[in-house]
Amino acid sequence: MRKKFYCGYDESYYKERIIIQKKHMIKFVIFLKGKNVRWLDVGCGLGYLIKEAVEEGIDAYGLELSRYAIENSIMKDRVLQGSITNIPYKSNTFDVVSAIDCIEHVNKRDAGTSFLELNRVLKPGGICILTTPNPLHIGNWMYDLTHVNVREPEYWKRLLQKCGFKVKLPYLPSFLKYYFYWNLNVALPIADSLAFKLEEPLRRLLGHVMSSKGRLYIFAEKIDEVKNSEC
Repeated sequence: MRKKFYCGYDESYYKERIIIQKKHMIKFVIFLKGKNVRWLDVGCGLGYLIKEAVEEGIDAYGLELSRYAIENSIMKDRVLQGSITNIPYKSNTFDVVSAIDCIEHVNKRDAGTSFLELNRVLKPGGICILTTPNPLHIGNWMYDLTHVNVREPEYWKRLLQKCGFKVKLPYLPSFLKYYFYWNLNVALPIADSLAFKLEEPLRRLLGHVMSSKGRLYIFAEKIDEVKNSEC
């Protein structure tokens, strides 16, 4: 029996939307880096992103703190238990790291340590994708008590830069396809690669516009090795 969530929608509705979001994130990474990459999803939950990435031919792995989530993961053989503040992988292991709706659960004291760890396990030139609630959006004023570190965009940008990243632009999924499908349930008949190329001139502008909404999409590149704890 399907579980009913708020607004009358059931569990499958939210699962489908989560998968749609992750699929478009994967398509964007493929557009930027190709499929021959190693990807670590930190705070991977039940492993949906890992599953979708592996099905696309990407060598993807997950890190999850919750034992319950790991035991119920759909990708158990690719998930390790651990924390973003102490990632159990060697330095320069991954081409891509992601932390989707994760960093708001890390207290301010450990935020810099978390970004240093993401930097450490990334290869030079590797990319980091983050999403987190935006406190400037009125819809986020209904506070989730598990969100102990919800910050404005400039805070995250400064901290990432201090920890060896270049924040190239606010990450934005394909708005020609992703947002149409998400909001209107319409799949536009256009190839992913073409959609991303057509969108690129507007991506920075629209990224800033979308980042003023309920969720921040942050895209950063590792440019420096940072070995101290000043973050």
